[in-house]
Amino acid sequence: MPIYGESIIEDDCFIDSDALIGYPHSKELEKESKEIAGCEIGAGSIIRPGSIYSTAKLGKKTRTGHNFLVRENTTIGDGCLIGTNVVIDNDCTIGNYCSFQTGAYIPTGTVIGDRVFLGPNASLTNDKMPLRTEYHCDPITIEDDVSVGSNATIMPGLTIGEGAFIAGGAVVTKDVPAWHMAKGCPAVFSKLPDNLKKPNRLGP
Repeated sequence: MPIYGESIIEDDCFIDSDALIGYPHSKELEKESKEIAGCEIGAGSIIRPGSIYSTAKLGKKTRTGHNFLVRENTTIGDGCLIGTNVVIDNDCTIGNYCSFQTGAYIPTGTVIGDRVFLGPNASLTNDKMPLRTEYHCDPITIEDDVSVGSNATIMPGLTIGEGAFIAGGAVVTKDVPAWHMAKGCPAVFSKLPDNLKKPNRLGP
């Protein structure tokens, strides 16, 4: 398997022979191998074919599907699932025990808390006016215990409050208060019933 630079792989990991480990980011492409920082993969992880860029850090017991991508300067906590075809761009911070299902997209600068679920093809965005003005990254923050349904879209710069639930197919254009549901296009909010005000079933 290609392992670049000073990558660190802790004990008891399974690394597929087709995975790219510590792949050099754009500022390292012209450097010699010993000058590439490499990535870090925590103990007990399962890494299937995909790419982890140099300077990315994955916590213990990370599991991936196939054809995933984790870009540079991104930090992911312990016990997370990165599903098939999931893309996590650079400079993201992700907590523990998150589950990102097939095709979810997480753009540059996103901050995600603990026990966050992103359904298949959920899409986060960070550019309000793509290709119209100078690029300005306006990242999203998702707090602990948020669930985002399949094919939902969250627009740039928003905060999704603790325990919120984003329904499948919703287009979220405003901050979502904690323990509220957002549904529709554009999404409207309603309070979650008391029986749903509990942490996600993700964790050790």
